[in-house]
Amino acid sequence: MTAVVPAVAADLLVEIQDQTTLRSLAKARVVVTDREGRQLEAQSSTEGRARFSDLPPGLYEVLITQPRYNSVRLPSVRVVEDKTTPINVALMAAPSGVEEVLILGSSSTGQWLSSAGATELDREALRSSAGSGGDVLRALDGLPGLFSDGEFSSFTVRGNGPRDNQIFVDGVPFDSVVHFSDNFGELEDVEGGGRYSVFAPNTIGKADFQPGGWSAAYGGRAGSLLQLEVAEGNPETPSYSARIDVAGLEVGYDGPTGVLDNTSMLFSARQLNFGRLFEMIGLDDVGEPELTDIILKTTTAFDSGDTFNFLAIYAPEEYTRDINHVLASDEDEPGIFEDVGLVSQSADNTLVSLSWTHLLGESAELTNRLYYRHYGEDSQSGEAYPDLVPLDTSASEVPRRFPIITSRRDESEIGWRLDFGYDNALGRLNAGLRVLQLDLDLGLALDDDWIRYEYDQSDYRPSPEQKYIVLTPESLDSSYSDKSVQYAGYLEQNMALGPIDVRAGLRFDADELTGHDAASPRLGASWPLGESFTLTATAGRYLQAPRIDELAIDSANTDLDFEKIDQLTVGVSYRYSDNIEVFIEPYYQAISDRIVQLDGVNQTYGNTGEGTSFGVDTAITRYFANGWSASATYSYNDAVYKDSAQGEEYDADYNRPHAFSLGGVWEVNQRWKVSSRVKWASGRPFGDFIINDNVLGDDEPLRYSKETISNNTERYGSYSSVNVRVDYRRDLGPVDVIAFVDIINLFGAENPNNSDFNERTGEDTPEEGSMLPLLGLRFEW
Repeated sequence: MTAVVPAVAADLLVEIQDQTTLRSLAKARVVVTDREGRQLEAQSSTEGRARFSDLPPGLYEVLITQPRYNSVRLPSVRVVEDKTTPINVALMAAPSGVEEVLILGSSSTGQWLSSAGATELDREALRSSAGSGGDVLRALDGLPGLFSDGEFSSFTVRGNGPRDNQIFVDGVPFDSVVHFSDNFGELEDVEGGGRYSVFAPNTIGKADFQPGGWSAAYGGRAGSLLQLEVAEGNPETPSYSARIDVAGLEVGYDGPTGVLDNTSMLFSARQLNFGRLFEMIGLDDVGEPELTDIILKTTTAFDSGDTFNFLAIYAPEEYTRDINHVLASDEDEPGIFEDVGLVSQSADNTLVSLSWTHLLGESAELTNRLYYRHYGEDSQSGEAYPDLVPLDTSASEVPRRFPIITSRRDESEIGWRLDFGYDNALGRLNAGLRVLQLDLDLGLALDDDWIRYEYDQSDYRPSPEQKYIVLTPESLDSSYSDKSVQYAGYLEQNMALGPIDVRAGLRFDADELTGHDAASPRLGASWPLGESFTLTATAGRYLQAPRIDELAIDSANTDLDFEKIDQLTVGVSYRYSDNIEVFIEPYYQAISDRIVQLDGVNQTYGNTGEGTSFGVDTAITRYFANGWSASATYSYNDAVYKDSAQGEEYDADYNRPHAFSLGGVWEVNQRWKVSSRVKWASGRPFGDFIINDNVLGDDEPLRYSKETISNNTERYGSYSSVNVRVDYRRDLGPVDVIAFVDIINLFGAENPNNSDFNERTGEDTPEEGSMLPLLGLRFEW
């Protein structure tokens, strides 16, 4: 590269290791190319490092090659003036019978013995995703088999619900990754996911998504495995950041600790109040959600190659919906109040983990993880009655009943996770042990009988003539406390059988909470058919434990067993060129002992259900080159359930037969970046219903009820959305300023996923979507 070295230059440090053994790789060839096509080349040292000094600040492509390993190309690496930009790259040994495979950034071939749809997204891809709204879960939108509606911070995979996905953070389980999720005291889920995740995309260094076929090292769930790796701090030069948008403020530090040698730190803190944003876009009736997220991670690298990580997350939240929000819900038609619910909720969410990876001999490694997780929540729910007083009645005079339901939840978990791996005569053996202790204290109290006007035809009523249900303290009040141990162990062998690489594993899970245990075999195989084609297959059993809420709500639920998911996938990947990849993966799931709700009044559940889900995921990906990238995905899914062996078959709640997505990123120049995603999908199913009028009788307030008479026999209209993000970067002396606008559902498509029933008018109105704009500034120095 022949260029004049600027007065303030930048360094790039590339650190390379073996993905399996975690050993540094020497003699790897590293080629760095700027946007003008000029190149620099270096070779990694015995410590696996290649340094490029005095680079002009800007965007670069990095290509790493090494004999016996798959090559890796990182198409968009930004180096910043007067800073060292570190890049850690793990190379995967080339499969049997193939001379070389090129692995691109965000490639779906990073998990060699997993589902063909497995995808890895780096930090830059996550924070540039259109429609992410500053949320790492929304940034996953567009991955094969995954569907996100953008309204909630959640996603569904292959017809399974948001709660069927297991999420790990730095290798430890962390299900409480979403703010404002449903709580123990609510009667309805918030679409199975809350409004905002704990992580902004900038705090996550890597996201590894697998829609199926994962290793025995990880537990069950019918949906997917998502592993989030919190970004590590820069070990050489410090960086500071501040982000301001209409919802709030975020500040961060990324650099050496300044106290401990060889130790880096990432710190991020943000405080957001979405009440201001909702008022700005005319959603005054939603309420006022506030959240705080504080994340601290330190990384210590020892000369021996060992690493030690410390991670702490504190993510409290508060949500209030008061009488003023209720009165604002009649904006479409004065006096017709769409939502009269009152809520006061607060929660504390904490995770602390310690991780030590110790290298043994030439190929073995031992990783110990200790963690503590706590989630505490207090919630009160009630309702107001503005229809019983004149419209000009002051807010303080509107009758209300609050609280009606009071709930508490206190959940603590202490866990130890051990993983060991080494090369043997067959290939590589991996084994592990998981032990955790759960301490639970949940309570639910109803102040008095409460009439509910939405119910299922099978819900208990003393007489069929009663066209509503009544919740009573006797049927709903509960108190649940328990301390139990859960443990699991796994053993897995990777080996080569001629040209085919095979992974065979067995996992055993035992749960004192339910008194059940079970084994789950796993199998994966990959067969490279030349340098362009790869055939991948997985098979196995996955165990999904009952939710704690289901166990706690009624004493009859304590005998619930694991749901059992038997899964088979067969995928084909085809590399059309260095930048274009095509894949197609059919899959089949058979679900037995599925947990279903037996009675909505008494909140009883049982393992009486079953189901199947089959379909195909396809994708065409054009990886980043010449300033742009693009991807198109199409998924077909047929997911059906039965609540008993003799019951009627019905569509699963999150079944969308067809889903299509087209997105791309255009790097206009060093300053401008534009990304967009267009989505279309079949609508979600819902049950047919009838509206009953004057259900309380004469001389009582006029009330209607909604009685569901079938299970998911109808379907909402199709879903469509256009998401757009524009980033503009400008250097102002030592400070980089990034202005951004990120718009979810640009054209405000209605996209009904649910409906709101108004018992005062008898109207059942599908929820309307709305445009959600997020704009702000980010400062880095």
